[in-house]
Amino acid sequence: MMTERGYVHVPVIDDNRRPLGVVNARDALRELMLEEQYEEALLRDYVMGVGYR
Repeated sequence: MMTERGYVHVPVIDDNRRPLGVVNARDALRELMLEEQYEEALLRDYVMGVGYR
Protein backbone atom coordinates (compact mmCIF):
# COMPACT_ATOMS: atom_id res chain seq x y z
CA MET A 1 0.00 0.00 0.00
CA MET A 2 2.82 2.39 0.83
CA THR A 3 4.46 1.82 -2.56
CA GLU A 4 1.22 1.88 -4.55
CA ARG A 5 0.10 5.20 -3.09
CA GLY A 6 3.53 6.76 -2.67
CA TYR A 7 3.35 7.05 1.12
CA VAL A 8 6.57 7.46 3.06
CA HIS A 9 4.94 7.61 6.51
CA VAL A 10 1.80 5.75 7.63
CA PRO A 11 0.07 6.29 10.97
CA VAL A 12 -0.56 3.24 13.16
CA ILE A 13 -3.79 3.15 15.18
CA ASP A 14 -5.27 0.71 17.69
CA ASP A 15 -8.72 -0.91 17.59
CA ASN A 16 -10.25 2.22 19.10
CA ARG A 17 -8.65 4.37 16.39
CA ARG A 18 -6.20 5.95 18.85
CA PRO A 19 -2.80 6.80 17.40
CA LEU A 20 0.07 4.51 18.40
CA GLY A 21 2.82 5.87 16.20
CA VAL A 22 4.09 6.21 12.65
CA VAL A 23 5.72 3.63 10.36
CA ASN A 24 8.37 4.86 7.96
CA ALA A 25 8.74 3.06 4.60
CA ARG A 26 12.49 2.62 5.11
CA ASP A 27 11.97 1.01 8.52
CA ALA A 28 9.27 -1.30 7.15
CA LEU A 29 11.55 -2.40 4.30
CA ARG A 30 14.42 -3.00 6.72
CA GLU A 31 12.24 -5.30 8.84
CA LEU A 32 11.02 -7.21 5.78
CA MET A 33 14.59 -7.75 4.65
CA LEU A 34 15.63 -9.02 8.10
CA GLU A 35 12.69 -11.42 8.13
CA GLU A 36 13.63 -12.72 4.68
CA GLN A 37 17.26 -13.21 5.72
CA TYR A 38 16.16 -15.15 8.81
CA GLU A 39 13.88 -17.43 6.78
CA GLU A 40 16.67 -18.02 4.26
CA ALA A 41 19.04 -18.98 7.08
CA LEU A 42 16.47 -21.41 8.51
CA LEU A 43 16.01 -23.07 5.13
CA ARG A 44 19.76 -23.26 4.51
CA ASP A 45 20.34 -24.86 7.94
CA TYR A 46 17.55 -27.34 7.34
CA VAL A 47 18.89 -28.35 3.92
CA MET A 48 22.44 -28.64 5.25
CA GLY A 49 21.22 -30.96 8.01
CA VAL A 50 21.96 -28.54 10.85
CA GLY A 51 18.31 -28.38 11.86
CA TYR A 52 16.26 -25.46 13.00
CA ARG A 53 17.57 -22.60 15.12
